[in-house]
Amino acid sequence: MPSLTPLLVFAIVLLVAENSMIVLPSATGVSPSFMVVMAAIGAFGLRGAVLGACLLGSGGGLTLSILRKKRYTGALFNCAQYLLAAASASVSYVALGHIGTWAAFAGAVAAFATVNIVLVLPQVALNLGEHPRRVWVDMRPALPNYLAFGLLGVLVGQIYNSLGAVTVPLLVIPAIIARKAFASFLELREAHEATMRVFVRAIEAKDPYTAGHTERVAKYALYVGEELGLSPPRLEHLRYAALMHDVGKLAVPKKILNKPGRLTADEYTVVQRHNQVCVDILTKVDFMRSMVGTASDRFAHYDRDRKREQSQLVLEAHIVAVADAFDAMTSTRAYRRALSQEVAIEELRDKAGTQFNPDCVEALVRAIQQRGERYGLGYEEEIAEFAVEPPVVGVGSAGLGDLLSGEAP
Repeated sequence: MPSLTPLLVFAIVLLVAENSMIVLPSATGVSPSFMVVMAAIGAFGLRGAVLGACLLGSGGGLTLSILRKKRYTGALFNCAQYLLAAASASVSYVALGHIGTWAAFAGAVAAFATVNIVLVLPQVALNLGEHPRRVWVDMRPALPNYLAFGLLGVLVGQIYNSLGAVTVPLLVIPAIIARKAFASFLELREAHEATMRVFVRAIEAKDPYTAGHTERVAKYALYVGEELGLSPPRLEHLRYAALMHDVGKLAVPKKILNKPGRLTADEYTVVQRHNQVCVDILTKVDFMRSMVGTASDRFAHYDRDRKREQSQLVLEAHIVAVADAFDAMTSTRAYRRALSQEVAIEELRDKAGTQFNPDCVEALVRAIQQRGERYGLGYEEEIAEFAVEPPVVGVGSAGLGDLLSGEAP
């Protein structure tokens, strides 16, 4: 049995920490509670660490926001999950204690992180109906916090053995600073999201089809990015760029966007200006400037001969190009009915190595097949209404319509 005083002290700090957590977009919570558990384990020492951590961890799900909503099952799950994670950390700490403090600390951190992720990730994925990969992308950036806060927690716990409760501010002050910093990061991220939503809504007001198209292109781009192992920051950058790839269409007259037939040379020239408008808009917004190469058509075409020279941003441009083409072919547009998924994939593979990046094409095909999803003719969720019924034609363009025969671009 651990000493009662440190158990009560750290229990109070834990409850305060749990009720000041920050919720991520995936609905997972981030709080300094882990640091408190590690500090308690360090304070208990090898004697009483396991039972003390279990008692402390059992209060890890007692948050007022959940209890007020009478989500008692959720609170029970959170308490059990934290109890198991804390128990695993303390057992590792005790088992490795004879090797040395650093080995015990590393084992405790690894055990807590592993158990916590294994239990939380599938639960969040099931609750939100999201693929576990998407939840993992949201959770992964928080992993370094385990190392930093775990180290601080163990050090505070060991100091507690010498100085007692006066060391509690060493836990509280860094936790407050970290929370404010993380909250500021999330506020900035939300501001970016709000800016993106403004542009998407503007596109939707101009052309309802284009709005749905951009959302789907962003989804397919993330599929490819995840298959290719892009990091969470790059996936977020890729998503933003995919959402903005058609922002230049705000400068294209609606009658041209929704023209059921092929374009004249003059109309085609007007359409092509949308790429420069896209560049002009993105360069005027600070956090969007880095998206220019991906969102515009500048690097969209695959160049087999320069593959080794291509930067990561060029790869993102290739991803958006494949996602854009796939959705263009599998959705009904003003100038053509949707094609079947099989035809679209065949067309992508046929142009792989010349127009499209082969790795991106296969990554998209793999991602869609693994999810068992179907797109294209007969599987469209929403079909935009056009003044003239779109004709059933061949593969056609994967972009903004084709030129009339004999017309010069």
